[in-house]
Amino acid sequence: MAKARRSPWMNERTSLLLARLGEYEMTLPEDIARQLISDHLDTTAELMRIGRQAAKFYVTDDVIAKIADQLLGIDQAKSHDGVVSITAARRRKTSAKLSGSPSLER
Repeated sequence: MAKARRSPWMNERTSLLLARLGEYEMTLPEDIARQLISDHLDTTAELMRIGRQAAKFYVTDDVIAKIADQLLGIDQAKSHDGVVSITAARRRKTSAKLSGSPSLER
């Protein structure tokens, strides 16, 4: 696996991914975040049969948010009954402690 390139575009996308994960108290090494985005960019370019530079147009803020949601398990928890997002459960538990009300385990 080649090291992900550094560029203003990649720096911005990496910051966005790390910020999104940080909202759910999840951390990820910056080089791993860069590699995830780079791999997604390569896959997009390959599937669309376009160059990496052209594929950047399709790796939007929404796409970065979806990558974060996949890492957090949010997509699966929303679309599959019985699957629980650990981060969502942690957030509910923390909110319940702060408000003094009992939390739901699911």
